[in-house]
Formats: sequence, C-alpha cells, structure tokens
Amino acid sequence: CLLMASAMLGAQVLPLGSDEGLSLYGTDVTEFTWVRGQYTNHGGGRGGGFGRRRRGGGWWDTDYPDADQNFLRGVQRYTYVDTNPRNHHNIQLTDPALYENIFLYMNWKRVPIGSSYSGPNFSPEEIEALREFMFRGGFVLVDDFWGQPHLDDMFVEMAKIFPDREIVKLDTSHEIFHTFFDIDRLAQVPGRMVTWDYGGFMKLDDPSYPPEVYAVRDDDGRVMMVANYNTDLGDGWEHTFYEGYPTRYTNEAYKIGINFLIYAFSH
Repeated sequence: CLLMASAMLGAQVLPLGSDEGLSLYGTDVTEFTWVRGQYTNHGGGRGGGFGRRRRGGGWWDTDYPDADQNFLRGVQRYTYVDTNPRNHHNIQLTDPALYENIFLYMNWKRVPIGSSYSGPNFSPEEIEALREFMFRGGFVLVDDFWGQPHLDDMFVEMAKIFPDREIVKLDTSHEIFHTFFDIDRLAQVPGRMVTWDYGGFMKLDDPSYPPEVYAVRDDDGRVMMVANYNTDLGDGWEHTFYEGYPTRYTNEAYKIGINFLIYAFSH
C-alpha cells in the first residue's frame, strides 16, 4: 500500500551511501512515478536568452535528472511507497495523462528575476489544466524561490491559476509537517548557485532569507499547492552524493519532500 510508512525512520533521515548506478534498481514499472511539469516559457526561454541551453527553453528542468532520481532513492529507502529511481518523467501540462497522477513537481523561477527572458508564460490551456489537476485531488510542489522579488513573482504566477483563492503561509503546526517526519523548524536548504560554489549573494543559514512555505487550499482546507521560499529542495536532492554539500541540508530536503508526498497520498 502506498500509504504505509516505516515508523522506525520517523526520527531521522540516514545517509543514502555511495552514488550507485541506476542499473541496480532494475526496470520494473512501479506504482508511483515522479512527474515534473514542463510549461510554456516566455519568448526568451524558448528561442534565446537564458533559456537557450535548457530543454525546450526556460528553467522547468532545473536540477534534472539527479534531483528526481535521488529523491526517489530516498522515498524507496525511507518509506514503503512502491517506486524506483528510474520511474520519473516530464509531462506537458496539457497532456491528459497528467490526471493519472497525484503529485506534480515544478520549478518555474525566472532568471533574472522579473524579466521575460525565461520562466513560465502559462497559456490559458495550461492554467486550466493545472487548476483541474488540483481540483481533482492532485498536489503541486513548486520549488526554489529566493528573495522578495522572486516571492512577488511567484505570487503573480499562483494568482493566474487561482485568482480568487488566498495564498497562505503555513507554520510548522500544520499537519503537512507531521505526516511522516515531525518537522518543527523549517530548514534553509541551500542551492549551490546561491552559496559557496558560485560566489553567491548569501551564506549558509542566512537570517536575511528565512525559509517559508506558502500554500493554496481547496474549499475543504486541503492543501493543493505548496511553494518553498528561501529554500531549494531540488538542490538538496541533486547534491546528495556531492561531497562538498552538507549532509544535514540534504537530510532536511528529504524529510520535507517526503512529508509533502505522504500528505498528497493521504489527502
């Protein structure tokens, strides 16, 4: 059963170990497949500018595929969810197969912030598909926003999907932070681009960038969408096996990601 979870692992995430090849996991199709959303980008993302080097333009594939594969390694190890690190794929938001899933991961940041060089330029059809996916019981995880301009930009995009719904900030008393692991303090999971490797603008655990989680709920109070602010779960998963990335941040990224996943299955 997808909802079964190991109570012994509820207290602490353990290191995954060496960077083993995916061939160890076989090719069986499992019950849960990780799905990453691919969307229409602004013109700069499609034909040039910051999107030129991306798959299809834009930044939808940030941290792909390592983040997707490593997160599934964690899910497979720490829970009884039937999955496999090979079982992940990308999907266009207007693909009817979207509705066969319950969990959708998206990265829709813009670089530079506030520009039209990259990032989402959702078509009316994509907006309708995302809204319908969540109204049918789906859960959307949006990741990797840093600083007030990026937060403002994220609010703009969320309001396009749900113009009449409130965007709320969740505190750690919400059940989503206690569905599997007990999370009493949100960790600031760093991205390599904003920390030491690339001469970024902040330091580890920088108090100027407090981590927060924003959400949109349905009429019954179920969380349909969460957006991580001042934290980067994707980098935490992607750099699981990178020696220079602190293990404690990777652990925190797995903990909150697994909580989101179990919440989606059970709500």
